[in-house]
Amino acid sequence: MSGTPTDVLARAASDLPLPPGGALAFAPVGDAAAVELPEPIRRCAQRRQATFAAGRIAAQEALCKAGFRGAAALGIGDDGLPDWPPGWLGSISHSDDTAAALVAPVGCARLLGLDLERIVTAEIAVQIAPEIMPGQPVGHSGLLLEHEVTCAFSAKEALYKALYPLTRQFRDFSAAHIGWQKDGAAAPVRVMLTLTEDWGAGWATGTVFEALQRTAAGHVATILWR
Repeated sequence: MSGTPTDVLARAASDLPLPPGGALAFAPVGDAAAVELPEPIRRCAQRRQATFAAGRIAAQEALCKAGFRGAAALGIGDDGLPDWPPGWLGSISHSDDTAAALVAPVGCARLLGLDLERIVTAEIAVQIAPEIMPGQPVGHSGLLLEHEVTCAFSAKEALYKALYPLTRQFRDFSAAHIGWQKDGAAAPVRVMLTLTEDWGAGWATGTVFEALQRTAAGHVATILWR
């Protein structure tokens, strides 16, 4: 695929199944001047300002794609999470050069999680695999080690970002078990997450989620919704 990393990722993720009425959008990390930054972000380093601005641009585009017609500028809530418009759920993620946002109307999804990760090197994958997948052997996915570990990390990050707004609970990587499924020789690997701990009401041990992923432009993009 040709184009910028943002363009390539957007095309690769264009077939991901979204919640009813939902939308996914990507934006390049660039100049923060395009967005009016909240005061806490204006005190941050320029890089943080740029990634924050790109995330907000992606969020505005996703809301517009989903049919929201109000003022789409997002502030920061008291809990540090994006302050989504009434009636909407959303999740934002970014790497060093690309940001993404996933949104859906309340009532069409109970939770949303989005994560964007640059694929780690094989050396780093070896180092962090025991932390990302504690007690699990690597190699069961059929993917390259660096892809497997990045996919596992991104899936667990998306799960945490989906559940945290509901549970307000911090969890370690051991709180979910990674499983790999393949429905056929030509089918993509499916990433299944099983909770190994109770995460609060409605999210008991044994609850299973599927993390939907696409790999492109040196990144893994993961969405998770229920």
